[in-house]
Amino acid sequence: MKVFWKHIKQMSLRTRLIISIILCILLPWIGTYIVSNYFTKDVLEQRAATQSEDDLRMIELGIKNMLDDIMYTSNFIQFDTKMNQLLKSHKLIDADSPSVKQEVALNYSKISNELSGITDLLMPLYITILFNDNLYYTNYSQIDFNPLNFKEEPWFEKLDHLSFYQTYWLGAHPTYINSERDTYPYLITIGRRIQRASSFNSYLIISLKENEIKKLFSQIQSEKRAKFYLTNKSGEIYSSLNTDEVGTILPYDVMNADYQIVDYQDDKHLLVSYPVSYSNWRLVSLVPYNDTIGSINRVTRTTILIQGVFLALFLLGLIMLVREFTKPITRLHHVTKAIKQGDLTARIHLSGNNDVAQLGHSFNHMLDTIEDMIEQIKIQEEAKRNAELEMLQAQINPHFLFNVLNAIRLKIKMEGNTGSASLIYSLSALLRMTINRNNAFIPLEEELMIVKHYVDLMNFRHQHNVELEIDVNEAASSFQVPRFFLQPIIENAIIHGNNNKKETIKIIASEQINTYLELIISDNGKGMDKLTLEGLRKKIFQPNRHDTVKSSKSFNGIGVQNVYQRMKLIYGEAFLLSIDSIEGEGTTLTFQIPVNKRWLGCMK
Repeated sequence: MKVFWKHIKQMSLRTRLIISIILCILLPWIGTYIVSNYFTKDVLEQRAATQSEDDLRMIELGIKNMLDDIMYTSNFIQFDTKMNQLLKSHKLIDADSPSVKQEVALNYSKISNELSGITDLLMPLYITILFNDNLYYTNYSQIDFNPLNFKEEPWFEKLDHLSFYQTYWLGAHPTYINSERDTYPYLITIGRRIQRASSFNSYLIISLKENEIKKLFSQIQSEKRAKFYLTNKSGEIYSSLNTDEVGTILPYDVMNADYQIVDYQDDKHLLVSYPVSYSNWRLVSLVPYNDTIGSINRVTRTTILIQGVFLALFLLGLIMLVREFTKPITRLHHVTKAIKQGDLTARIHLSGNNDVAQLGHSFNHMLDTIEDMIEQIKIQEEAKRNAELEMLQAQINPHFLFNVLNAIRLKIKMEGNTGSASLIYSLSALLRMTINRNNAFIPLEEELMIVKHYVDLMNFRHQHNVELEIDVNEAASSFQVPRFFLQPIIENAIIHGNNNKKETIKIIASEQINTYLELIISDNGKGMDKLTLEGLRKKIFQPNRHDTVKSSKSFNGIGVQNVYQRMKLIYGEAFLLSIDSIEGEGTTLTFQIPVNKRWLGCMK
């Protein structure tokens, strides 16, 4: 992400404006398309699924009424006291009795009369009661079907494993009533055990015409193109308006409570499933997808596409306007680029009096002012450097020179040894370097020579025993440095580092990979504690502007602070100085002077 924003920020204003316009127009349009095509679609699908579920709920209510009739009839035969007495007496009839036919007919008539009280009020049902001795009762003609054939069905044995309160839901199967096979080809049947007497079982089988359920489907399906099915949990169809589909299997998960989008007969359909009372059967609705939300989606897509065309035209016009409006800014960019490359004579030429044109005029005026200021700064800086050098060289304390010369005179008079010649040479060399003001920068080798002369004179004048060790490689010795920048540092080390023992000052210089000159000045003097060191650092690196550095004891009146400020003035932020000290062990100053071609030009 950071790389992306960095790349964006590097683009021109015109490009960023165009990208922003494109995003501000395309993103809402894309968002509208997504909302319309997905979120709205989900809402419409949910609404269509709810409508289909309402239809299935109405169908289930009708089926429940039918199943209520079946269960009511079944429970009446199972639990009614009088009916139980009739069934028990029917089972006690001796099949070998000469009057068996009369007894069966009489009991059959009693059972029929008892059942007629409820069956006349309910929908038509086929009722079969089977006894273990091959006696039976039916409310249909035995010419159409022999009820003993039920015992040959593979599902009949399952009835023996049911309790008296359980019901076996057989589902849809071809009708066993021969006279009605063409009219009502399928029945929906249940079976149960109704009574146990001694070791004998009685069985109750009740069948409903599948067409009764089909009528419920047709009442709702006539109003829409939806397809309704009654299936078991595996998807096997028990009832459908298309009779040929009964017994086939829907290849979908009908037990899923959520709606599904499925492919049915090479077309997308919305499938909704709803449970049926008393059993694990399911009512299934298949509605063509285009009938629910397809047409709405087409209208939405068409609207979005039309909007897209108009937005594209608007976007094209807006981009052209942005390009025209940002031409002056582009010109201004080219001018600033030329100025960056060093051409301060470049100017922007804009007509008119609008805000951008006024900006261009102000920019041109600013460039003119900058050119004048640069010229003035060059003159001032040159004068400032010359004045600074004159000031530094003029700050040699006359009393010091007088005292040194007087000491030399007395030494020569009293001792008459030739060692004084060396001291006189050092003093004359030092005076010669101060008098010569032609160059503000000198090689490091010459600066170190000045320091050596100064140390010799200090050892003589103050009776010090300071030893100077110099380790400078060849590349560093020719490096141009400001005149007299080391002398205050050495003076400070001699005066403030003296601990009444032989003092050694080491100067190590090396050029680091053509980037900077590293100069290390260390002494073995008395050093500083941490508190004093922090105070010194604060004074040097964060000086109070109202403070003035004065030192009556200094050779030229400047100390470490003035050296630091002078180097910062010359080299800027590229110059670095670090100070480290350990009490009782000494102090170390490390200079990092940049190797900069710009300063090399100033040195010549």
